[in-house]
Amino acid sequence: MVMNKRATPVRKRGYSCTMPGVWRAAAHNEGAVVIYHSPKACGHIGREMELGMHFRSLAQQQFCAGQYSAPLVISGLQEEHSIFGGAGLLRECIDYVAAEYKPKYILIANSCVAGVIGDDTAAVAGEAEQAWGIPVMSVPCYGYLDGDYYTGFYHAGKVLAERFMVKQPKLVNMVTLLGDRGGPNGADVQEIKRLLGYFGLKVYCHFPAFASLEDIRRVPFTVMTVPLSGTRQSYPWIRKLGLDLEATLDVPLFDSDYPAGWQATVGWLTDLGRFLKQEEEAAMVIEMELQRLKLHVDKCSTVLKRNRIAVCIGRPVHYFDPALFLELCALYEVQAAGIVILDDMLAAEQAQALRQELSGYATIPCFAQAEAEAKALLQTADIIVTTHELADTGKKQLFLPLLPLAGVGGIMTLMTKLVQLAERHERRGGVMYV
Repeated sequence: MVMNKRATPVRKRGYSCTMPGVWRAAAHNEGAVVIYHSPKACGHIGREMELGMHFRSLAQQQFCAGQYSAPLVISGLQEEHSIFGGAGLLRECIDYVAAEYKPKYILIANSCVAGVIGDDTAAVAGEAEQAWGIPVMSVPCYGYLDGDYYTGFYHAGKVLAERFMVKQPKLVNMVTLLGDRGGPNGADVQEIKRLLGYFGLKVYCHFPAFASLEDIRRVPFTVMTVPLSGTRQSYPWIRKLGLDLEATLDVPLFDSDYPAGWQATVGWLTDLGRFLKQEEEAAMVIEMELQRLKLHVDKCSTVLKRNRIAVCIGRPVHYFDPALFLELCALYEVQAAGIVILDDMLAAEQAQALRQELSGYATIPCFAQAEAEAKALLQTADIIVTTHELADTGKKQLFLPLLPLAGVGGIMTLMTKLVQLAERHERRGGVMYV
């Protein structure tokens, strides 16, 4: 039995709204204020995201004290505005924000309600900008009508780039990270910085998130952009933002698959060496990272070999690539006893697509959740590695992260957690999160 905490997705496109993407793109940009032109209820999404990130950074000791948080203000659309329009309400909201917060710029995220009633938020933003003498920008997407979270994130970045960036001479060895992977102190960001450091590269800033107005204006000074994205939904949008900056500002995009897992890390480093014309340095870096990984494998594999491990997958292939964990099993000489497809987490066509994806791993048996073999596997397994919490709290469970971890550091983090779980007393179950 699996604890299902949300509706089963049946579409390839994400269910998320574009407005949280706009919010995240400017949430920690000093001097920014974000307005949701929406009903009040929409505001809880941004608040919950911010609270989640706050507590996660505290738990992982990655909290950045004093970090700026942009105010999130809701215009407060109501039923009457669906008839008479909400442009006047938005004007009042902008006036309030400009007078109360005295921001350096205002970014407006539009709800699907604003799109349906046809509010010309761009025109309202232009009028307010003239009145207050500060940049006021409307992001051209409307809630669920125009895509998902990453659509809003991309369009917010594009609006900021178009408004504040111009071509500049390049600063040697300075790069810009594109996207958001837990903020500047996040483990993935630190791992990417470490890998870039082998080549003498330093990170100037994150864009569009975690960047002051001065940072944003100086992005064109950097010699390249490096995407922070490891999922099939986010990468096309982050790549598109990088290509936009390359086309308009001559800031080259380093376009390579995210370094999640060993083979992807090798590919990323190889591509980076080729991009920088430092192929020999890249080969040396790969060898150093391999030796680092081997030391960790030698340290962990003895413990892991003694455990019977089952893998449970309940995410569609569009959201989760099973090859990553199975690659780590091979690296650490751990044989997965079997894979269980959590059918009650997936629509029928998603379960079929996942089974087809897993058919390439002929040495690992694969079962549907309802099959007797699946139940026997889960009962006899010492450890269950899973995409969803199982109701059997007596079992040792490792909860696989939705976002894959970067580099050798990410591999070591995940597999160290697995070792810690394996070393728990056999009667002590529970879920461990990466």
